[in-house]
Amino acid sequence: MDAILKEVSALESHLGLPSGFYDTLLAEDDWSFVIKLSALFEAASGQALGAKLQHPEIENELSYLEQSKKIALITKLNIITKEQSTYLIKLSELRNKLVHNISEVTFDFDVLTSKFDKSAKRSFANVYGHGIHEKFTVDDVSLNRTDFTFENPKMAMWITAQEILACLHADIENSADIRKINEIGQELVQNITRHLNGTKTVG
Repeated sequence: MDAILKEVSALESHLGLPSGFYDTLLAEDDWSFVIKLSALFEAASGQALGAKLQHPEIENELSYLEQSKKIALITKLNIITKEQSTYLIKLSELRNKLVHNISEVTFDFDVLTSKFDKSAKRSFANVYGHGIHEKFTVDDVSLNRTDFTFENPKMAMWITAQEILACLHADIENSADIRKINEIGQELVQNITRHLNGTKTVG
């Protein structure tokens, strides 16, 4: 978990966000939580795409790309898994629903989940709580993913999102390292070429 926290913290810095921004999301009302979390993923997805394609200069243009297309691309590029992709798609759909209807400003997870039957609970947990173990123990109390996610939807979404954000940042860093290695390699080739050309000229 510490490794995930470090990745998320580094991502905050990379995106120019104040330290601890992600932690503060839990204190937001449910409507603001969804909107801000979705915005965070839109920014992180654009950064990950720019880095993966080895062209960070296009990150600004990528920021205007529809989130559904960003998700499709980062999935095809194996930056995120299919499960993580499903989470982001559902989050984006929920975000659009809340933004495009002003009456949704009072959105409440408890009201949403109160309408769920057993099947809907399980589906909700599989999407938003996939980052949580199927069965786990807290203070000697046995819990399962479905019940925990149903009873603590915001927390479950936050925990799962943390894992996805960490993956995005890890890929950003890895792509940056590859870019540096490529630049060093290109510079080395150029130096060798210049040296050889100089040698031929002298001869």
